[in-house]
Amino acid sequence: MKNSLKTLSRIQKVHIDEQRKLLNEQLDVEEKLNSAIKKLEQELENEKKFSAEHPEIGDFGAYYKRYQSVRAELEDALAQTQKRIEELRDIISDMFKEQKTYEIVDERRIERAQKQEEIKEQKMLDEIGTNNYINQHKQ
Repeated sequence: MKNSLKTLSRIQKVHIDEQRKLLNEQLDVEEKLNSAIKKLEQELENEKKFSAEHPEIGDFGAYYKRYQSVRAELEDALAQTQKRIEELRDIISDMFKEQKTYEIVDERRIERAQKQEEIKEQKMLDEIGTNNYINQHKQ
């Protein structure tokens, strides 16, 4: 039982590390999507200024439709990424709870073993004390 709990604990730590790696990857994706949205917003502002300064050139309406389409795609991707991040955080939280359970069970097993050892020692000491008492009173 002792080794199996330690093995389970080590395996759980590996799984937690894997999930953390996935979480970090998703956080990087989230950051990149947020940057892409900010960049797109900046491009829109630049296009607005250019369109206001040069109304005879280009079609702002077509640009704006494309902008809305790209923005919607980025926001959808961001929402999916944020959902995945929350799922991974929940998974990691559950894994930590399971890990803690293994640790608590192992600690209690160790405590029980120590108490049993203390009881054995106390019984042995009591028996030695009793035998010494009997031997002293026989003489």
